[in-house]
Amino acid sequence: RARFDVAPDAEIAVEIDPRTMTPAYIAALADAGVNRASIGVQEFDPDIQRRINRIQPYEVTAQVVDWLREEGIDNINLDLMYGLPKQTLRHVEVMTARSLAFKASRIALFGYAHVPWMKTHQKLIRDEDLPGLEERWQQAQRAAEILLDAGYVRVGFDHFALPDDAIADVEPGSIARNFQGYTADTAETLIGFGASAISSLRQGYAQNAASLPTYAESVAEGLLPVRRGIELTADDKLRRHVIERVMCDLRIDVGRACTEHG
Repeated sequence: RARFDVAPDAEIAVEIDPRTMTPAYIAALADAGVNRASIGVQEFDPDIQRRINRIQPYEVTAQVVDWLREEGIDNINLDLMYGLPKQTLRHVEVMTARSLAFKASRIALFGYAHVPWMKTHQKLIRDEDLPGLEERWQQAQRAAEILLDAGYVRVGFDHFALPDDAIADVEPGSIARNFQGYTADTAETLIGFGASAISSLRQGYAQNAASLPTYAESVAEGLLPVRRGIELTADDKLRRHVIERVMCDLRIDVGRACTEHG
């Protein structure tokens, strides 16, 4: 705020882990102007939580939601997951139904991505414990049905929002998708501050140093802390546009897109 003019109605959002939250921490977030909090849940079932090594009782999440609302942080996002090890259609039904009690303004319904060659800790999860393709589809569809029946609006293919939320405007072109998910902010430029943050520019992408000390040293020396990036070709830009519009609108005017990109 000392360096930039922050709009009075700016959305200041944070992603939090309920397992590490305290009332004092949440009060500090509110004092800093935070008005939206995104909470990772994944699953409420204790057995599945043990399998994915994320022990987070339902009561812990509920307590944190209460603390947030007591401090005036009313916009709550929840991240739920399907396709987890030993997760069944019934598990997903219960998980989704229980999430409705929080009256979250946005719910993201992510499919678990099993990539043990990239995330070595996933090697502890056995392939045979994962739901198959057909069951994953059924889980996603059933969760969506429950959310839609409860009054949520489908946004893109894996987000749901209450009708009065900014991203619930489902007119084509009204929402965008960035590294954090769907957003009503359709600005072309996203500037990443902080260690490992990625900036998305018309010309390409740039990522800051992942190490906090390295990032801090660069800033202290008056240098850009960017460590790597990629320049987009005309073909990349067309593909990026098509992918984003399909993800946001579930359709694309191919002829118009090609004309706009020469």
